[in-house]
Amino acid sequence: MKKIFITLFFISIAWSKEVPFKTGESLKYTAEFNFIPVGQAELYVTGIEQINGNDAYHVTFSANTKGLADQLFKIQDKIDIWMDTKEFFTHRLKKDINEGNYQKSVDVIFDYDKSVARTETKEVAIDFKARDSFSMFYYLRTILLKENEVMSFSSFEGRKIVHYNLQMTGKEIVKSPLGTFSCKVIRPFSDGKNLFKNAGDMQIWISDDKKRLPVKIQIKMKFGSMMLLLKKVS
Repeated sequence: MKKIFITLFFISIAWSKEVPFKTGESLKYTAEFNFIPVGQAELYVTGIEQINGNDAYHVTFSANTKGLADQLFKIQDKIDIWMDTKEFFTHRLKKDINEGNYQKSVDVIFDYDKSVARTETKEVAIDFKARDSFSMFYYLRTILLKENEVMSFSSFEGRKIVHYNLQMTGKEIVKSPLGTFSCKVIRPFSDGKNLFKNAGDMQIWISDDKKRLPVKIQIKMKFGSMMLLLKKVS
């Protein structure tokens, strides 16, 4: 029994060292909307909190327009997720979206013990561990990505359950304000075709190194596409 405990202890240490992010990590990006520079965005791991008795990383994503873009088409989005500290699935998702005249707010809490997801207005039965775009994104940073392997996930963001696939399609060189990186490219995938049509779809370029930095992110939004390029890590 003692040997088993020691083995599990060292496995847990090895796993914790493999996670390429930690509390306090801030990733700042330049932001383009429909290929026009508009402002900035940030991903920030604010801390570890408890949701339904489970330890969860609290991660905040914010995107904001600046200057003339802020007057022409104001974007002020904030998305908070609480993801499991071991398996990186979503325990809670809170979205406050403001894009032009479009506004949307949602707060979903996942109760996996009772197999339900709750919003302020309804309760939906689930039989999966949910991965929204951002918890999925952090999860991808922790695993070995294999070219052409299809990965399947499920999510619920307040309206309906969505099942989606992702695939590493190859490597690309990405130039960002922080430097030049060799990146693994992760794209939405279904029935042999690349997807990028639905609001919320995300493509990711992850640096092919130990840090596994999300160097480039493309997000399909309500009225177009936002492109983020990494400019600062702290």
